[in-house]
Amino acid sequence: MDYETLKSEIYKLNEEEMFYRKYYYARQQKYSLEKFLAELDLKTVYEKHLLVPEIADTIPPRFEDSFFFDMNQKASILTMRHNRYSPAITHEHTFFELIYVYDGTCEQSISGNRHALSYGDICIVPPGIRHSVSVFDDSIVFNCLIRKSTLHNIFFNFLNNPNILSAFFLNNIYSENGNDYIIFHTGSDYEIKRGVLYMYWESLNKSLYWDQMISYTLMLVFGLLIRNYEKSIEVPTFTQKADVQRFALLQYIQDNFNTVTLAQIADKFHYTPEYTSRLIKSTTGKSFTQILQQVRLEKAQVLLQDTNLSVANIANQIGYETTEYFIRIFKKHMHMTPTEYRRKGITI
Repeated sequence: MDYETLKSEIYKLNEEEMFYRKYYYARQQKYSLEKFLAELDLKTVYEKHLLVPEIADTIPPRFEDSFFFDMNQKASILTMRHNRYSPAITHEHTFFELIYVYDGTCEQSISGNRHALSYGDICIVPPGIRHSVSVFDDSIVFNCLIRKSTLHNIFFNFLNNPNILSAFFLNNIYSENGNDYIIFHTGSDYEIKRGVLYMYWESLNKSLYWDQMISYTLMLVFGLLIRNYEKSIEVPTFTQKADVQRFALLQYIQDNFNTVTLAQIADKFHYTPEYTSRLIKSTTGKSFTQILQQVRLEKAQVLLQDTNLSVANIANQIGYETTEYFIRIFKKHMHMTPTEYRRKGITI
């Protein structure tokens, strides 16, 4: 299917939506729901991963990466059209989810609070946040799923620039107290609308370099959001002040990961080392050493995938004094050596 044809095709109901629409109307009356459930082809329900709350085992306790991603492929971003009429199931997932209202409206329930989204709105929900999406008309809504475990590898340079969106991602990667959501109101912005539709087209066709093309396009969308809509965003107000402090600490570690020490951070922010240690722990749930190690290993993954540097050179660049220690730490966390990681060529 070519890109121009897709613009009209997205309005047609697919097979899953026809199933969900029939299910939606059947649920309006007890007798019609009973009849619908009695006539269900359970084999099809399970094969197509159809969600039927009355059949408990069709609803996972949470949506893992493997529910949507092929774990044997390198792709870390997927864009799909939200199935209209599908049940609004309150759930959580292990990835970041970007919801974009391409046409019409939808309703989000996030941590028990309702948010009405309209044409052009973008809402990003991080991992571990309970939410649901309701679309029970002809509105078109896209979902862009971004794996948390690989987000920093893909957007390393973007996340190193101080802005509200990179702060949102960093706080939700490293902190246990991140924001529940962030909402941008982009209205009829043509470039963003075209960008999201293009990512969906690439996800459908999976042509050569499709995953890289989606990554580049999403970077463009992020840039437009920051350039044009940063001043009108919606985030939970009770965490905005804390976000500034968390981002400043994390940003300093990001910028100086190969040499930074706790004493240097304390000096930078005019705290004592003891207070700095407690502050990092209270805002991220992790110690300074754990955060620094995570940042260094993420940088190592990028260098292993994108350069021909030797393992010894990479160990030195990311701040480890010996290659042996780097290999041991890498294997402990990645369950393979740096050389095996590079040879497999997959994103973990």
